[in-house]
Amino acid sequence: MAAAATIGTETTSAPAVLGRDVTITGEIRSHEPLIIEGEVDGSIDVAGHLLTIAPNGSVRANVKATEIDIRGSLEGTVHGAEKISIRNGAQFVGNIHAHRLVIEDGGTIRGKVDMSPTS
Repeated sequence: MAAAATIGTETTSAPAVLGRDVTITGEIRSHEPLIIEGEVDGSIDVAGHLLTIAPNGSVRANVKATEIDIRGSLEGTVHGAEKISIRNGAQFVGNIHAHRLVIEDGGTIRGKVDMSPTS
């Protein structure tokens, strides 16, 4: 029996979205980009992908993601991100360990930032 060919079958999927009226308490693991418009309290693992916290999104969590785009609020610990962007009007409170950090005018941060190559 021949194996099915897998070359060239990768697909780019649209990000998963947690809507405005969604509240999650617990652990989220996603193998695709994730947009949070509602509330999350717990932990988020989107390793290898982009996590976006929408302007109305509110997250209180320990987060692992390749890239994080904060447009709402995030309180917690972020570890291992390649890039974190804190947009105009966004708020971050907690600890960050990332390679790059972008804070737009109007974005706020309160906490510890570690941009060393290893921790």
